[in-house]
Amino acid sequence: MRTCNAGALTESPVGPLSPFAEPPTLDPALNLEREARYAREVERPSFRIWRSRDCVVLGRFLIADEEVRLSVAEELGVPVLRRTSGGGAVFHDPGNVNYSIYLPEGGAPGFSIEERLRALSFPVTGLLDLLDARWTWEPPNSIYVDGAKVSGSAQAASGGRLLHHGTLLVDSDLEKMSRLLKPGGRSRVAPVLNLSDIMDGLTVGEAERLLHSVLAGRGPSR
Repeated sequence: MRTCNAGALTESPVGPLSPFAEPPTLDPALNLEREARYAREVERPSFRIWRSRDCVVLGRFLIADEEVRLSVAEELGVPVLRRTSGGGAVFHDPGNVNYSIYLPEGGAPGFSIEERLRALSFPVTGLLDLLDARWTWEPPNSIYVDGAKVSGSAQAASGGRLLHHGTLLVDSDLEKMSRLLKPGGRSRVAPVLNLSDIMDGLTVGEAERLLHSVLAGRGPSR
């Protein structure tokens, strides 16, 4: 684990990004459809911030019953879906904020995969710096605060295009997450933490605003 606040990359390594103007939705399937479509069709470097209702989203190569307690998912009415990128199984709910970066000409040339994951996770590291939170980067794709994971990321590259997306635990139902996700699968098991538990007054809306500011290249005080 490496401490990265000092001298860390907390602004875009790929130049200006344009926000998507879209009707918001909490529909998990629609959000994943948008991810795949925007990654294919975007014409300029862009970003969006989004949330979904309760669901589990699997990385492209995972096997559902190795990662998820499917009987619990059925009992709770939680859909299990799949995204185009690799990485682990992720629990989504309205307390988990997601960001996506769409790069039509790829991004961060000359970087290794891990370096690119770290570089394009700047929205979360930038937000944490604004909150004066001491964070660490855990290879290959995780950000920790106070010894617990608050963010992970994944990427998908196709036809010279790149999609990078990540999560941020703000006020998620961690008990439900624990019930749904199995230990011992290909996904790395880690302690997790909601930022709202250590940042008094931090709401999902405030986290979205700060993420938007960092992604848009602004650096407001909280």
